[in-house]
Amino acid sequence: MHDSFAAVPGGPLPLADLAIAEGDPERALEHFAAAIARGDADTLTRAGYGVLLWRLYRFAEAEPLFAALRDDPATPVAVLQRIAKCYFEVGRFDASARTMAVAVRRDATPSAALLNTWAWTLERDGQTDAARGVVERALQQDRTYGPAARLLAHLDRRAGDWDAAAARLVEQLRAHPSEFDWALRYELATVYDRLGRYDEAWRELKLAKEQLAPEVAAPLRLSYAIRSRQWGVASETTDADLRRWRSQTIDESPPRRVTLLCGFPRSGTTLLEQMIASHPDAIDTDEAGVLPRQFLEPLVWNAPDPASALLELRSFDAGQLAAGRDAYFAMTEAYLGEPVGGRLLIEKDPLLTADLPLALRLLPEASVLVALRDPRDVVLSYLFTMVPLNWSSAPAADVVEACKFYAAVMRHWLLLRERLPWPTHEVRYEELVADPAEEIGKTARFLGLEWDEAMVDRQSRSERRAVRTPTYDDVTQPIYRRALGRWRHYERYLAPGLPILAPFVAALGYEE
Repeated sequence: MHDSFAAVPGGPLPLADLAIAEGDPERALEHFAAAIARGDADTLTRAGYGVLLWRLYRFAEAEPLFAALRDDPATPVAVLQRIAKCYFEVGRFDASARTMAVAVRRDATPSAALLNTWAWTLERDGQTDAARGVVERALQQDRTYGPAARLLAHLDRRAGDWDAAAARLVEQLRAHPSEFDWALRYELATVYDRLGRYDEAWRELKLAKEQLAPEVAAPLRLSYAIRSRQWGVASETTDADLRRWRSQTIDESPPRRVTLLCGFPRSGTTLLEQMIASHPDAIDTDEAGVLPRQFLEPLVWNAPDPASALLELRSFDAGQLAAGRDAYFAMTEAYLGEPVGGRLLIEKDPLLTADLPLALRLLPEASVLVALRDPRDVVLSYLFTMVPLNWSSAPAADVVEACKFYAAVMRHWLLLRERLPWPTHEVRYEELVADPAEEIGKTARFLGLEWDEAMVDRQSRSERRAVRTPTYDDVTQPIYRRALGRWRHYERYLAPGLPILAPFVAALGYEE
């Protein structure tokens, strides 16, 4: 088990910092707890302890520390922002917004950046009017602050005023160019696309990616390294391995019900997840991050080589599997804030496609649900999506890299789809959009769920807990067809990568 603790503020507690650096969070917790018990823990030390507990999904222990820090007038604004980020990262947008409100009140002269951060938490919590008021205050304070202009444009388009969003972004780029222009251009590209101004949309997207290019090299190298390990594990996993892992006896009562929902980013996984999870007998993780952070990263992504990773998967005994499963379900339930019980757990991660061997080793009772969509539409949407720069988003740097990444992920499914001894089911985005009731009905039957009207009711989706993923606003909207065949508007720009996608277009049945 592993997590990244680089961003945890440890304060003046060298032993805890050293333990974190050595990848031993439990020892770090002991040092933090000892300092608090001695009564000599300063504000930063208490904050470091709380953040570390939070990163380990021990929310019930972290929250009293966070509450005490919020109530302490001596707590620095930077610490309050870090607490707000903890809440934000797990979709607790209401708590994040409340914490940011305290931070803003504590600062006698809050900066545009601080106000903008508060406004984003309000926007994600659905308080769009309040968010607009705060972000307008930020821009009044500093007209040059691009992130605030971007948020205002985002609020314009959420309200359906696409022309106002475009005008605002164009004016900001003209009057106040900055190092943040790439984000404004991403937003403008999305607006132009919605307005049918496709050449202008691509121009803005291209300019955004050119500005980001110097920052892409390192995460892109990491992306290739991780892909190599993933493919090595998948291609060397034998049919005998798969049969043995599938037959692993799990002595739990009641038995767990799990489905692994994967595919590729922007293939419709979030919509599908939200529809299924509207059923009263299902609950979803919304990409909680437990599998990637605690299992995939240390066992596969950071493995010395694929052979070492596969050797570890093959060598797990019953006790190790039980311990791993206990940790997975405990952390997942902490994230959800409630026990899963006998409900179907939807473990959704679009990129899990490339790590199915480990996931199925840990969860042999699982079924596999794969969201499919025309690869050309998927890649186009992936190119338009603005997310934090990391190994899985860096390939969106240009068309060819994006297509190579799609191929690197989806070849795993072509390799495994006929070999897995687990129940599998594919859901095509195009068919789900064309006839939601029919397609979600088939999926429900595959998952052992009785029909429930809530699965196709938009109101049920919008009333569920907040969605963390970048498509959070889309899933609450009526299901629409305008994204079908969208790639044709950009065919000449996608041309360099289309030969890479051609085998997948054919293999997945998207040839005309």
